[in-house]
Amino acid sequence: MKIQRTFALLALCAGVYGSALAQRPIALDDETIFIAVEEALQDARSLAGADITVRSQDGFITLSGVAESLEDIAAAGRIAAGVRGVTGVKNKLRVANRPSHA
Repeated sequence: MKIQRTFALLALCAGVYGSALAQRPIALDDETIFIAVEEALQDARSLAGADITVRSQDGFITLSGVAESLEDIAAAGRIAAGVRGVTGVKNKLRVANRPSHA
């Protein structure tokens, strides 16, 4: 009987410990995040005409370059923010053939 209680306690501890590990965010390095963001942006058909430069530092993404419309700029920001490991996005994209208001 004591052995059964010990196994039950071990199983309970393993379950609690396992779910705690599953809930902890996985730290990704900047190179992995950079590649994932670039691939996600390249896969977006609506951004085919965009010329976007991606920078990653500590999971924070900076997008710069040009896109064809304000909607494309917003879409690029949403796509980048949705990539696992991204902690924030600074969207410095501008519309092609429009002057910057820097």
